[in-house]
Amino acid sequence: MNDTVEARAVKIAAKIMVAAGICRYDCTDKCRHMGFVDEITCDRCIRNWLLTKAKKELKQEAAHE
Repeated sequence: MNDTVEARAVKIAAKIMVAAGICRYDCTDKCRHMGFVDEITCDRCIRNWLLTKAKKELKQEAAHE
């Protein structure tokens, strides 16, 4: 299965954020995965967050056009 360029970019961004220790939350206490955090969980969480943010931005841009 081939990924779109955008999907691949999101995967790369998520991996970079995980490797850098960056969390989508300003405080790790807010993480709902707190007790069982691992690299795969963080990667999925960040990837989903990035996709959600991107979709929201695209909707806002479409609304302003």
